[in-house]
Amino acid sequence: MSHNKHKLIAGFLFVSFLVLVFIFSIHALGSINQDIGRHLTLGKIIWQTHHIPTTNLFSYTAPDWPFINHHWLAEVAIYLGERWVGLRGLITAKALIIALAFGLTLLAAWRKARPVSIILFGLLAIAMMLERTDLRPEIFSFLFLAWYLFVLYRQHDQATGWLLWTLIPVQLLWVNTHIYFFIGPLWYLLFLLADWIKKAQITPSTRQDLVRGKTWLVGAGVVLMNFINPFGWRGAIYPLQVFSNYGYSIAENKGPLFLRAWGFPQFTTYVLFFCIALLVLGIILNWRSWREHFFAISSSIVAGIFALLMVRNFPLFALTLIPAGALLWTEIMERWRGEKPQTQSGKLVLLLVVVLSIVSVLTGEFYQRFGLSRQFGLEVPVGAQAGVDFVRTNKLRGPIFNNFDVGSFLIWRLPEEPVFIDGRPEAYPADFIQKTYIPMQEDPALWKKYSEQYNIQYVFWDYHDITPWSQQFIKAMLNNSAWPLVYRDDTILIFVRANPHLVGE
Repeated sequence: MSHNKHKLIAGFLFVSFLVLVFIFSIHALGSINQDIGRHLTLGKIIWQTHHIPTTNLFSYTAPDWPFINHHWLAEVAIYLGERWVGLRGLITAKALIIALAFGLTLLAAWRKARPVSIILFGLLAIAMMLERTDLRPEIFSFLFLAWYLFVLYRQHDQATGWLLWTLIPVQLLWVNTHIYFFIGPLWYLLFLLADWIKKAQITPSTRQDLVRGKTWLVGAGVVLMNFINPFGWRGAIYPLQVFSNYGYSIAENKGPLFLRAWGFPQFTTYVLFFCIALLVLGIILNWRSWREHFFAISSSIVAGIFALLMVRNFPLFALTLIPAGALLWTEIMERWRGEKPQTQSGKLVLLLVVVLSIVSVLTGEFYQRFGLSRQFGLEVPVGAQAGVDFVRTNKLRGPIFNNFDVGSFLIWRLPEEPVFIDGRPEAYPADFIQKTYIPMQEDPALWKKYSEQYNIQYVFWDYHDITPWSQQFIKAMLNNSAWPLVYRDDTILIFVRANPHLVGE
């Protein structure tokens, strides 16, 4: 088979895989009841006032509590996107960003690794990201991380060496877009260390050459960019402090083994451990050339540790593993095959697998097989909107008591009503969450005390909240004659005070 035909099949494989990633990322807006509403509201405020709020802002329980908004620029982008193309357009734009991120990671190793190895690790990466393809500020981190990987793996190529300088403006965008910005300097540090290890082997003088080289200048620029944010040095070190005042346990911040008991897809966890096993085996089989692959090895190990600590970090490992795993296993396969000529059978089989996967996602068979409720499409669920309509129709007045999960939706769709709490643990005193919000759900006596203290008039509750205290609270309220249930749908319960004089007229 001619060289051009080899390239043509590889090109078809590359494009078909990106189509798979794109349609895989097209699904209903799962975060409709959660963070998306708050992001849209804050984006609107920032865009219209040209000011980034530095306090909680939306809650009557902690309105002045300091809050470092590390994703303000993403919120502005999401707000403008919703204004221009609507939520369905944002779902499409999100899918394009994720596909572009995957495309960059594939290209990072495309010249050095076999296409079959790259696509195989790409398919594993898709499986690891089953739960992280919703519309969130983190999708920008996927893109910026992918750009780092593309540039750092390709920076020795003469045609792309100048791209190293682009990491400086990319880091400036990243630090103002999402809290994962610390990954950029960390990956760059590993890259510098890998470069030092490789060059120091050639001649001792290269150490001095490296110090004077552009790589260190770019590194200095990347570090400096972290301080150019609305919060200065506090924003730059925020990833190290975000959990210092974090009074609520969020599922995405737990490890995969812990969450198995809470219904986190076991398939995703199995894929994670399979990929870790592939990585470890690849490192062992390439131990003689560890210096050559130091960046691939070190970055993927660090990303793997992050993924084991928190399921929200799965995409970091997934994207980092694509070029790293492909390079390691390409070298293994080339040693095993020796001088045998390459055939196209592997690419053709893999192309068929990708095409069948596209069909499976489009028809919903993929999601059905793995027990996922999502489907391909641009659906924007109603969410808690019917409950909000009931509140307005019946002219209920607050103060309101709502749960953590639905607070951001209320900020968006019921802005005239300050919330009790929303989905930002860091925006509330930890003691308030641990000694007031949670206990008043667990103890009817404390509920009576705090509901009177805050003069709560009605309860707006997303009963899909599976925390033990929420389930306990719902059972108690359903048997509490002082708080009759006046509304229920597929998502929301609304209770009001039995005293009609305390309910808005």
